[in-house]
Amino acid sequence: MNDAENLNATLARELPVAFRCLSPLGRRVAFPRGIPFQAAQAKHAPINATIGQITDGSGQPLPLGPLAPLAQTLDARRAFLYTPIDGPADLDDAWQARQHRLANNPSVSTSRPVVTHGLTHAMSIVADLFVDDETDVVLSNPYWENYDLLFGLRARPRFIRYDAFREGRFNVEGLGDALAQVRNKAVVVLNFPGNPTGYQPTPDEARAIAAILHAHQGPAVVVSDDAYQGWVYAEGRQTRSVFWEIADGADLERLLPIKVDGATKELVFFASRVGFLAHRTGGEAADLALRSKIKAVIRGTVGSASGPALDMVAKALAAPDLEAAFEAKRRILAERWATLREALQGLPANRATVYPFHGAFFGLLQLAPDLNAEQLRQRLIAEHGVGTIAFPDVNALRVAFCSIANERLPEVGQALAKALL
Repeated sequence: MNDAENLNATLARELPVAFRCLSPLGRRVAFPRGIPFQAAQAKHAPINATIGQITDGSGQPLPLGPLAPLAQTLDARRAFLYTPIDGPADLDDAWQARQHRLANNPSVSTSRPVVTHGLTHAMSIVADLFVDDETDVVLSNPYWENYDLLFGLRARPRFIRYDAFREGRFNVEGLGDALAQVRNKAVVVLNFPGNPTGYQPTPDEARAIAAILHAHQGPAVVVSDDAYQGWVYAEGRQTRSVFWEIADGADLERLLPIKVDGATKELVFFASRVGFLAHRTGGEAADLALRSKIKAVIRGTVGSASGPALDMVAKALAAPDLEAAFEAKRRILAERWATLREALQGLPANRATVYPFHGAFFGLLQLAPDLNAEQLRQRLIAEHGVGTIAFPDVNALRVAFCSIANERLPEVGQALAKALL
């Protein structure tokens, strides 16, 4: 058997749901025994003539003069030399440790995270490995519009969409109805707190979501898009990712829980493009087999993530005041969230309904049928100087309160009230 076939055999034996959900691309890839593979085997050799990167002959970089001073606070090797395909091991471990702390030391184990070139890249890896024309992609509606591109760019899956809300709460029953429509295999995407709604489930809802998924016959990959993890402002809402409820008790014959997250929002580092991909562990052999396939996709697309950004994230994770710094920013956004909620209460109920929102960066307005989201968006810019985002598919308008000073948010509510008349 070739390398890919060996990996497939391992997954079929150790993590059956992953094997059953693999796309044709996912089945044929394995991390190649090319330059990075051979260089890794020789990394401790006294004379290492493997990697095509310029060093001083002793493993240290030789950066150009104009660039060197710009990275004085960074590890020079990480800033100027190639990074491992799946990320530095110490960064993987540090991120995993933080995720477990945020989850209050969960009872389930995860694979060591793979570093990706941002969270979007992590989602695209999931799509490459598990989505093909025979896959059903299950999404709650409204959803982040980039999911259409991520899952539909290289394949033509069937999208099953269900209404996200029912009587002001997450539509758990709708998720169950959507799963009942799955033909063969599925990729289920959950995004809490989400874009564009900002909805965060209660602990009871999180357990109900997990129960619905655990009852599904599969095979299914369930992806927790945790881009906005930690940005929760309302009392009584789930404080950790629903991934942990789903992973706890998941039957790995039928369900593969995957967690994607990243530094973009969690560390307020929007330019970094540092993401992570982990899954409920299937044991060492299975984790290594799936990791090989993930690395193959990375090697065949972006190569690896940006070294300077990785070192900045690693240093941030090691800082003793990181969580206090995050909490300070969360409180700023909590104040803006509360101000926007109050500002939106004055909107005419017969013209727009505010979706329930408890976290992330957004509030979403469902417009009356006689209104047009795109036209309203343009009118808000032209007549009131307020920029928003239209979601024409659901005739809704998104307001990002994260980028507006608190004292100006009442103006947004006033402009919307006038534009809705």
